[in-house]
Amino acid sequence: MSVSGNVLAVETLAKAFGGVQAVGGVSFHVDSGERVALIGPNGAGKTTLFNCVNGQLRPDAGTVRIGGHNVTGHPPHRIWRHGVGRTFQITATFTSMTVLENVQLALASADGAATGLGRRLGKRYLEQAGELVELVGLTARGDDATVELPYGDLKRLELAVAMTNQPSLLLMDEPTAGMAADARGSMMDLVDLMVAERGVAVLFTEHDMDVVFGHADRVIVLDRGMVIAEGTPDEIRADENVQAVYLGSFDGDEAAV
Repeated sequence: MSVSGNVLAVETLAKAFGGVQAVGGVSFHVDSGERVALIGPNGAGKTTLFNCVNGQLRPDAGTVRIGGHNVTGHPPHRIWRHGVGRTFQITATFTSMTVLENVQLALASADGAATGLGRRLGKRYLEQAGELVELVGLTARGDDATVELPYGDLKRLELAVAMTNQPSLLLMDEPTAGMAADARGSMMDLVDLMVAERGVAVLFTEHDMDVVFGHADRVIVLDRGMVIAEGTPDEIRADENVQAVYLGSFDGDEAAV
């Protein structure tokens, strides 16, 4: 696989736990401005693959390249330095800090100037933080402690934090998990905005098939650690093997991952 033009290139990646082959020689790429969804049934290897890409796990074989740089086995903080943003299924923020302070602290970290306590930053990075908070629609809550935020707003804040290092690649683990149905579309609309305005490449896992088929340019389907299908949402919908393994008689309702 050529890495030319790829923001992310994964080649023959493999990871086993004891005798269980969680990921078995997977290859794929994500280009600038592309949204790629990674789906599959429980135990398909999605989380393992995701964590190998982001550095939480060291693969047994294969390579991960970001912007042409081999980052295979690097820890998350080093991969982050290559322009990778990450959001998680369960949000993690500093609950005693305000929305703006959380983003200020992340900006300071991206600049190599983190103090450990957001309040010590004063007005440093405040303008940049305000711009990111505005981008995700949280300006009115900028001075609120994050402990006061509803879950949907916490997911928006996490997206703002993920954008503080101006990533070329955004990794999103179930970005709409736990959100009300009417909030999922608006969350993914924000992601689409990042793609359109900033050319960010996005790789995301997701259990809501409306989100997948409505917002992905390309879908990769895993089963038992192997890629069983890859294509546009329409191609994946029509794939008989995917229907048998995962989608069943998909009619627009959620399918569990």
